[in-house]
Formats: sequence, C-alpha cells, structure tokens
Amino acid sequence: MKEKIFQALKLAYVNLGLSDEILQGQADALAATGLVTDDNLATVVQGQKTFLSSLQSGIDKRVTDAVNKAKEKKDEQDKGGDPNKAQPNTEEPEWFKQYKQQQEERFSSLQKENETFKAEKLRAERNSLISSKAKELGIPEWRMKEGFAITDEMDEIAINTYLSGVKQNIVTAGLEKKDSAFSLSTPAEKSKEMAKQWAESLPDAN
Repeated sequence: MKEKIFQALKLAYVNLGLSDEILQGQADALAATGLVTDDNLATVVQGQKTFLSSLQSGIDKRVTDAVNKAKEKKDEQDKGGDPNKAQPNTEEPEWFKQYKQQQEERFSSLQKENETFKAEKLRAERNSLISSKAKELGIPEWRMKEGFAITDEMDEIAINTYLSGVKQNIVTAGLEKKDSAFSLSTPAEKSKEMAKQWAESLPDAN
C-alpha cells in the first residue's frame, strides 16, 4: 500500500516539483496510519493537496531565506564584518509547525471517516444477514417490516435462535387462531344446532 500511495502522490502532484524523498516520506506517514485502503486511496491523495502545496511553499521560502542570508553574510564579509555574529536559531520553522498541525488534523479527520465507513459497512452486512436469515426461515414480509429486537451484541448464532423463535411464534399464533375457530360455540349452542339439523331431517308430516 505504501508504494501505491507514493505512486498516486507522485502522479497527482508532479506539478509541485517535490522530490521523491518528500513524497515517499508522506506516503510512509499515510501508510503508517493503517487507514488508507484501495477504496479511499483517491480521496486520501486528493486530501493532501493543501498540505503538499504549503510544504512546497515552505521549502521555497526556506531556500529563499537561505539565499538571502548567504548574500547578507557575503556582504558582511566584503565589508569586513563578523559573519558569525548571528546566533543559531533552534526554534522550529513556522512552516514546519503548520505542517505538523495540518497532519494531525488530517489524520484525525481521516480516522473518523474510516471509522464511519467501517461502521456503515458492518451495519449493512448485519442487516443483510438478518434479512437473509429471516427469508431462509420463511418469516413473512409483513413481520420483517415490523422490525426485530436484535441488539448489536448478538452474534450470528444468537440472531438465528431469535429469528427461529419469531418464526415459531408466528406459526403458533396461526394455529391458535385456526383452533379457536372450532371452539367459538358453547355446548348449549351446539345442542340447539344438532336438534335443528335432526328436525330438518325428519319426513314431512304433510
């Protein structure tokens, strides 16, 4: 993946004139996060534009400053001044501070995006699993639309057990309804109905 990132950066930002060492270092840093995949590679590379442009500007400024300092040093030498009177500056350059801050913000944003992507993917796969299991067990569409009380902690076995219970409840409810159709009449009503049927079966007195 590191080589893929490097080649993608090199192709996308060839106009900046950055050295392979710089692009390779950036590729190493991105690969080290473990967040870059083939699916989001193009997005990640595109997101480096602001940083790499700023980095190039910082390099150009540093080169310009170095040239100016060298020129000032030469002018002082020509004037007989002390070229070593300037104290060394150990503070990090401003462009480097900005670079670190941008990198931290970019990595944080990338990590959040990746976590969101993973969560959505897992949710879609889980919903697909539940739907497939429900259809496999023969649970009707109307019951599936009502939804299931399946928690995130339930694994595939637990889901299958739960859906099997739902299917059994549907079957049981259907049987109870069918059985109840035969037990709506009271014994007295049945007796009256049987007497009526007996009377109707007698020969006509006329």
